[in-house]
Amino acid sequence: MLPQTFEQLTIGNLSEPLGLDPGSIASVHTDLVGQGVGVLCQLARISFTYKNGANGPRSVIAKYPSPLEQTRGLARQFKFYEREVRFYKELATQLSMATPRCLFAEHDPSSDGFLLLLEDLGNRRLGDQLQGCSKEDVFTTISQIATLHGEWWESPRLKDIEWVPKGESDLNKGGMALYPYAWPLYLQKFGVGLADDVRSLGERLVPVIADMLDTFGDRPRTLCHGDYRLDNMFFANGSGQPPVTIVDWQIAIQSIGTYDVGYFISQSVSPALRREIELDLLRAYHDRLVDMGVRHYSFGDCLDDYRWTLMFCLCYPVMGGGLGDVANERGTALALAMTDRCMAAIRDWKAFEFIKD
Repeated sequence: MLPQTFEQLTIGNLSEPLGLDPGSIASVHTDLVGQGVGVLCQLARISFTYKNGANGPRSVIAKYPSPLEQTRGLARQFKFYEREVRFYKELATQLSMATPRCLFAEHDPSSDGFLLLLEDLGNRRLGDQLQGCSKEDVFTTISQIATLHGEWWESPRLKDIEWVPKGESDLNKGGMALYPYAWPLYLQKFGVGLADDVRSLGERLVPVIADMLDTFGDRPRTLCHGDYRLDNMFFANGSGQPPVTIVDWQIAIQSIGTYDVGYFISQSVSPALRREIELDLLRAYHDRLVDMGVRHYSFGDCLDDYRWTLMFCLCYPVMGGGLGDVANERGTALALAMTDRCMAAIRDWKAFEFIKD
């Protein structure tokens, strides 16, 4: 049985997945981590001590389902849990982008239960989306995602990973059918003091958000992370470490690259810093694509796709805040920060013009 709760992360349940002799383990200490960061799953750091000089990992990160049925329903709708397990089993080693080493990955299709045991990146600097990204880090992250996008841009290899859905797929449209349910829940949690234009735009998205996905079908396609935000990034803290290591691949999709870029810049970067460096960032992103061999995609095309993405990405704080687990102070503050940053970008770029009433 796959451990599915914090209490089930025991020597008996973990020794076999990790290939350890339970008799060699002296103790296991488990702490919840990432509260207010990961809203779709639970995360725990598991530390081991061993008997008689036995060898094994000193610590691992366990990832397992959320205890909230509402959140698990969202994950089932999008196949998030299945998708991330398949990512680590089938795709992670094909990427130049650094990801944590996976020690165990399994998904139970009957219950949608899953367990990932991953390399502990605690010796690196974790990004803080609530605090916001620094200028140096934001250029690093954009360079890394541009390289990934360039490697997979219109690649025939995309046909071999059909379990990574296309942006306009029925799966994603079905998931977006949850937006009308998330919106009133979002208002219940965060409606006090919400700006009038946020209320207006959020409401206008209710009947059109799924159809907006059709725009993906007309654009060049690449492999996108789908949840490219600062809380999912570990930055190098010493020599020999990759500049940034990316976690949380459960929302990976095949889409236009600005899906990642617009989401990251609009919701992990403060409005003031974004306005200062935004065009330089977008130019650096496009230049890297060109260096990677991307053709017939002008900088003007990139700006148009970026602007459209800003409007669509308002669904992230609404659906994450409305349906996700934000039952702590940081989770609440993060949902509000994402909303404020995204709305500032939408206003600056007049991206609301993409909504067709």
